[in-house]
Amino acid sequence: MVQSKSIIFITVIWLAVILSGCVEEKNITAVPTPATPVITTTVTVTATSTPSVIVPEVTPTGNGTQIKLDSRRGFIPDIQTVRAGDEVVWDNFDTVTVTLMSNDGLFDAKSLAYYQRYGYIFNKPGTYTFSLENRNLNGTIIVIPQGSPTPAPSIMPPEKTLFTTLYVTARMETLSNWSSGNEIKYGLNSFKVDILNQQNDPLSIKAQIISGDQILEEKSFVLEKLGSRVEFSNEKGHFVNSTNVTLRLLTQGYPPIEYPFIAVDQLN
Repeated sequence: MVQSKSIIFITVIWLAVILSGCVEEKNITAVPTPATPVITTTVTVTATSTPSVIVPEVTPTGNGTQIKLDSRRGFIPDIQTVRAGDEVVWDNFDTVTVTLMSNDGLFDAKSLAYYQRYGYIFNKPGTYTFSLENRNLNGTIIVIPQGSPTPAPSIMPPEKTLFTTLYVTARMETLSNWSSGNEIKYGLNSFKVDILNQQNDPLSIKAQIISGDQILEEKSFVLEKLGSRVEFSNEKGHFVNSTNVTLRLLTQGYPPIEYPFIAVDQLN
């Protein structure tokens, strides 16, 4: 009986050993679940620049236009049309020094003494304005593109045309005061007049020196052509009852025009 139990126990152990050998141990590696791919869209923005406007260089034309400066009358002519590439030359024909200003900042202020000049070449079409410093006198330059039709000449009244046709200076020594009591009297000791023809046609002129209702002196002459000029001084001294002395020019084919004398300490 005891022997039978021993045999059964040994048999159970043997079967357990056999069964344990039949079980194969496996290493199971966890396979990760693939992640859902993230799709990234890259948007490339290319900046588009506005093309700059290229202004072609303007070749100087070699053409020149003269503008005369006068401390009393300003710019002669006061409006002038030129083409891009043209040069404008401002000439001071006044004995008084003037300062030329560009209202558009084209150049710094230019101080021009008697017979001094300044030139500037306009490269860009447009309208440009200028002035004389400390004087309410203005001028305009209109610049048109190269190749544009020749602009029609501006129509000016006859007296304006004569202002541009003649260049005139009238100067006198400061009048001496001879007034006494209720009597007003001034002494005109000397004066000087200079008249220049700025056109090709001859001009027949009578010049009168006037103070009030008095015609102090008269002189007649002809300026034959462009560049012709007459200079004259007083023939004698005069007494006048006003400090206003005027040069009146009676030019054939034009209305009368007057220029006030400028008083100076000494005539050159």
